[in-house]
Amino acid sequence: MKGSDNPMVKINCLWISREKKWLHHKVSILIITIFLLAGVMAPVHGQSGLLAITAREPETVYLDNTRITKYVNSGILDGWVKKVVTDKERKAKLQSVKKAKKSSKKDKAKAKEMKALYQKMSYQFIHIQFDSKNFRYKVLESYYYDKDSQLIYRDINASDWVTVPVESTEEKIMRNMTDYIQNNIEYVTMK
Repeated sequence: MKGSDNPMVKINCLWISREKKWLHHKVSILIITIFLLAGVMAPVHGQSGLLAITAREPETVYLDNTRITKYVNSGILDGWVKKVVTDKERKAKLQSVKKAKKSSKKDKAKAKEMKALYQKMSYQFIHIQFDSKNFRYKVLESYYYDKDSQLIYRDINASDWVTVPVESTEEKIMRNMTDYIQNNIEYVTMK
């Protein structure tokens, strides 16, 4: 009898050990889940990096919330935007290039360059500034990338200040940038 009792005790001990391991496993999974949920529910301060801007073409314009600067004295908002080129936009741009063939040699050369660029381009990053007090903006630089994320063109000529058109994508970017700064001031560079 003693011999038959010992195996049962051992089996019971093994079963208890498995239960303890399973319980330990459940607690570990619970703790990991809590940490993951806490990270997801934390304030959006750049974990995703890009905030979608509602534009004419849905999900083609994004504000990079990791690179926003507000110049306190002037009220200038400085940031970066990712613009994805849609097939519809590419086709429209290539059509406008065809119409430019009757232009001067300089315009033809620029049109040819733009055609080659839009045939390859997948998206661009645009460094943009907004003067929200005077409702205007300017582009400081643009970087164009192909579908493999290779830089294919860089334009670093800053434009002049331009009035922000009402209900435009630029207005939506400016408003999103302003809202982001107000709601996440601790994550914005202030100068």
